[in-house]
Amino acid sequence: MASRPDTSARPRTLLTTAYRDGPLYDYWGSNQPRTPFRLGGKRLIAPGLRFIQQNVPGIEILEMPTAGEYRRALRRGWDQVGVSFYLDETRRALEMADEARRAGVGEVWGGNYGVLTPEVRPHFDRVFLGYAEHQVAEALGHKLDRLVHPPMVVPFGMPFWKIVRFGALYTTRGCRFGCTFCQTPAFAPKPSAIPLESIERVIKCYARHGVVDLLIPDENFGILSGHAGAVGELLARHGMLWTVMTRIDYLLQHFDQWKDQGLEGVMIGIESLVQEGLNALNKRSDLEKLYQVVELCRRHGIVTIGFYIIGLESDTEESIRASILKLASMRFDLVQVCILTPLPHTPLWQRIEGSYGIDTSDYSQFDGKHLVWRHPHLSKAKIEALLDWSFKTLYPGTNFAKTLTKHAGAHRRRLGRFRAVPYLLGNTLKLNLQPFRQLPMLRSDG
Repeated sequence: MASRPDTSARPRTLLTTAYRDGPLYDYWGSNQPRTPFRLGGKRLIAPGLRFIQQNVPGIEILEMPTAGEYRRALRRGWDQVGVSFYLDETRRALEMADEARRAGVGEVWGGNYGVLTPEVRPHFDRVFLGYAEHQVAEALGHKLDRLVHPPMVVPFGMPFWKIVRFGALYTTRGCRFGCTFCQTPAFAPKPSAIPLESIERVIKCYARHGVVDLLIPDENFGILSGHAGAVGELLARHGMLWTVMTRIDYLLQHFDQWKDQGLEGVMIGIESLVQEGLNALNKRSDLEKLYQVVELCRRHGIVTIGFYIIGLESDTEESIRASILKLASMRFDLVQVCILTPLPHTPLWQRIEGSYGIDTSDYSQFDGKHLVWRHPHLSKAKIEALLDWSFKTLYPGTNFAKTLTKHAGAHRRRLGRFRAVPYLLGNTLKLNLQPFRQLPMLRSDG
């Protein structure tokens, strides 16, 4: 937490995500057919902004505002306005920067992965690369003494009924593996640990508010092995169930231990079912290990979420269809399928640009759902049709029931058969009968 100087002239600082020009993005629902019984979890929070607000005094944030909400906020007058955005949000972010200047804002800041794009940076008075709590604190004349993890909760369920409330928990940030398609090694190349005391404090906060299902979206949980072991002990001590982003090799190494500590689900990067494709992406994974992980999770009722890429340089329509059918036979709970998309500051960008050419400068198309380069075998229309076919093939209409059964099974393991059912029913009724509210920030005095 930042130390607080005695000043009556504290700058007024607004940090905001790019405004949205449609419905909230649905991480799960956007990768499946639009049926009434699809599961979904919408993008309601901006974790990076919440970390800054928790740790730096005097920050106000806007998360996923509409254009009108952003303009109304500008009328309040600010010394600094910072826009946090991704590459596909670039156009809207630059419009927001222009509007802030017209509203008389002193400085306009840019942050998040969007400012990795070199030609975007001159549009901002100051850019913040990587996780920026320390940088923002310094810019506002504060010193960050310790990092406090903010509480963050998101609802998950069907379009007409919420089922569970997940608490977000970050234990490490950053990645050093260097997959050719990923920007994280440019954004945060050195993995760093969130302090254990900060992790335990937010876990206790979740427990006080009845949040026991946690989502751990680290780039690679387990990359700092000793730290991950200590986190697992904390999670078990407080009776948490957790779904985690990790690597296949880490999961195989620690599966029994993590399962005993409350593992409920896993998120893993599959990317390709062809070893040649994995090697081209510098994925450093092994298909035989993937099959072992899928079988372990199936046997123990662990939710499985995979991330897959179509449109690799060697892909054809026939190879994509064969791989998707094979992937469907593995029966993941969800597979997020994306089209191979080169991003700035990645080896993939350099290779694709040099060998094939990137054929659009419209960054709104760089969302993983559009073809933005000259593929040697596939047209834009063909690969986007294959993407739609992949969603339908990988997510049959009954898939939601399997996932909910696994969720119930995790709580049965936690509470016992007879206590789990009334707990789950009571929890979902509260979620749907009471207004959803975000948890308050933690107090600065401990």
